[in-house]
Amino acid sequence: MDALFSKMVKSGKITYFLDVKEAKNNTKYLTVTASQPSREEPKKFTKSSINVFSNSADEFIGAVKQAKEELASPQTFSKTVKSGKMTYFVDTKEAKNNTKYVTVTASQPSKDDPKKFTRKRINIFDSAANDFLGALEEAATHMK
Repeated sequence: MDALFSKMVKSGKITYFLDVKEAKNNTKYLTVTASQPSREEPKKFTKSSINVFSNSADEFIGAVKQAKEELASPQTFSKTVKSGKMTYFVDTKEAKNNTKYVTVTASQPSKDDPKKFTRKRINIFDSAANDFLGALEEAATHMK
C-alpha cells in the first residue's frame, strides 16, 4: 500500500517514519514507526509501530504536543486518548541520565484473548521532540 505522505525524522540512533495511508474503507490513518539498531544482532534493526486513525488524530497530536511542552517541567505529564477499542497513553518519563522523554503507548484488546491487551510503545527523546512534532503536525494535514 502506497503512502499518501511520508516523512523521516532522525535522532541519534533512532529513525522515526511517519506515513499517512488509506484503509480499504477510505479512512486515512497514520503509522508512526521508530527504528533503531538491535542490541542483540548487529546489522539488524528493532522496529515498533503504532497506528493513529483520523478520528482521534487531533486529540492524539494535542496530547503529544502537551507532553513535549512538559519536557522542560520538573513534573511528569500523562494523558489518555481513547478511540474505539484503541487507547493511547502519552506520558513524560525520566531516563537514568536524568533526561526526559515522551513515551507513546498504543493499547488494544488482544485478538486471541479479549481479556488481555496488546501494547506497542514508541519513545521520543527530547533531542528529537521538535522535529518529530513538526512531522506529526505535517502528517495531520494529509489526514483530512
